[in-house]
Formats: sequence, structure tokens, C-alpha cells
Amino acid sequence: MRTLITLFLALSLSASAQVKHGPRVGLSLATISAGGVFNWSGLPKPGPILGWSIEVPWTAQASFLIEPMYITKGSLTQNAQLRTFTSVRLGYLELPVMFKISTDTVPGGFFLTGGLMAGWWMNGRQVVRQDGNVLFESSYTLQGTTNRSQVSMGLGFGWDRPRSRFEVRYQTSITPFSTVLRGQNVVAGLHYTYLLPAAQRTSSKDQ
Repeated sequence: MRTLITLFLALSLSASAQVKHGPRVGLSLATISAGGVFNWSGLPKPGPILGWSIEVPWTAQASFLIEPMYITKGSLTQNAQLRTFTSVRLGYLELPVMFKISTDTVPGGFFLTGGLMAGWWMNGRQVVRQDGNVLFESSYTLQGTTNRSQVSMGLGFGWDRPRSRFEVRYQTSITPFSTVLRGQNVVAGLHYTYLLPAAQRTSSKDQ
């Protein structure tokens, strides 16, 4: 976690005049797999994504994305015999550091991303419903561990626009969040970033 924060500060300071940044929002569709990396199981659990995206250029077609955010993970499972749905919501503070490569030197267009995320579990909720009625509801607790940190890896693709960016990202934890369940948090995320105008570049042209 400290390494990613140090990298974030170093990249931001080294290219502060060239960075693109803005608010990032999205929708997460999550599940808890049975220990398999990128292995989906159960129904998708929807939730919000809120954060900030900072793009630090490296070359004409490559850059780094540093994106502190709050993301919801968890699972939604159904027991057809008992007619129950079990919903688990897990809230994480996450710091993705992604490598972004554009497919063209011309600004905008299609791009690919890949990288790592450092996560910190904040809160959680578990609800069991039967025929629409709540049978059980309580705060979620990590089982068998007090370690709230989590490391994930992700792959994505998207489209750049002059003032926005849209990305589809698939990520999975590579460290289990529970020593009892040995499960992996898997998330398919739909991300939208609004890029703020570059005030410094605009003012320099006007002078």
C-alpha cells in the first residue's frame, strides 16, 4: 500500500503540468468465487463506484492511471429449494495503479489497461431474504482474520473522448479476504470519468 502511494506522489509531481484528471463514477457487478482467479460464480451483486482518476502521460501512446476510489464488492446467491437470496456487500477503499496503452498516436480512441490495486476493507452487510421478506440482517465481519487489506489485479478496455473516458474493467483479488472461505472478490466494473479542462494550458494560449 505504501509503495503504491509513493508511486502515486512521484508520478504526479513529475508530470503535474501534463496530467489529466477528473471525477470517476461507475457500476460494479461483483461476486465471490470459490478461490479461482477471474472465476465467476453466482449472480452479479450491483453496487456504486466513486472516485477520482489521474492520468500521468509517459509516451505518446502510454500513460499511468492512478485512481483512488470507493468500490463495492460482494456476492448475491440463490437457494432455489429454500427460496432464499443471500446478499453480501463489501465496501473497499482502493488505489488502482494501471498501465494504459492507446492503439493510436492520435488523441482519443480505443485503449487497453492492466495493473494492480491495493484495497482496504471498510464495512460490509449481509442480508438473507425469503420470498421478499428479510430473515436475517447484520454487519459483515471478516472470518478467521483481522487483515483488512487486499491486493487485486485488473484488465480493461475503453474509449477516450476529449472530455471523458469510458472503461470496462474486470478485476479479481489475488489475496483471499477470508482465511476460512478462501474466496476471491471478482468485479466487472463499468467506469465513466469526466476530465476537467486543463486550465494551465488554456491560460498559456491566451497570453
